[in-house]
Amino acid sequence: MRVLLTVFIWLTALCSAQAQTKAQKLQTIKDAYAFAQERVANDGKGEHQRKCVDITIHDEGGYAGRKLTDVIHIYYYEDHTSAEDGALQVNNKPYFILREFSYEGYNLRQEFLFEMNKSDELCDDPLIYAYSREVREGNVKEERYYWNNEKLIQCDLSEPGLSVEDENMKEAATQYYDAFDKIFCDISSRFY
Repeated sequence: MRVLLTVFIWLTALCSAQAQTKAQKLQTIKDAYAFAQERVANDGKGEHQRKCVDITIHDEGGYAGRKLTDVIHIYYYEDHTSAEDGALQVNNKPYFILREFSYEGYNLRQEFLFEMNKSDELCDDPLIYAYSREVREGNVKEERYYWNNEKLIQCDLSEPGLSVEDENMKEAATQYYDAFDKIFCDISSRFY
């Protein structure tokens, strides 16, 4: 009986520690989101240099007066890392991506937040947060995804029966992240 009681107390303490760790991770992601929102709000204002690439996929008057708009805003930062030979390498890397799509009563807003590189190693920044808001004929569907070490740690859905689409969100984020590197390679890195 003592052994069972000891194991139960140990498991309870372990679960409590993991819950605190998850809460701390979520708070870290929320703090990073607030920091990114502040950077986005100040982008190009005052002494801040504009560090945003706007990709317009569609901006048309549309057929029969129906307007179609699809724009992706990629906010980036300068990542200073050391190359293997010791030279300083500066890479422009996305930290926040915003997609705005609208067509005939359908609106989609997606946000993707990447963790900024804090190491001296050259590496891709992992996706830590994604948000999606769809409005169709007055119906609103919202989804929030939180990742830590590329593993989903929490998902908040506006409707209880919605399917978790974290893999779709990760795939979309990867496509936009990679598009920045492929299309804008002329501004993506410098060596000193």
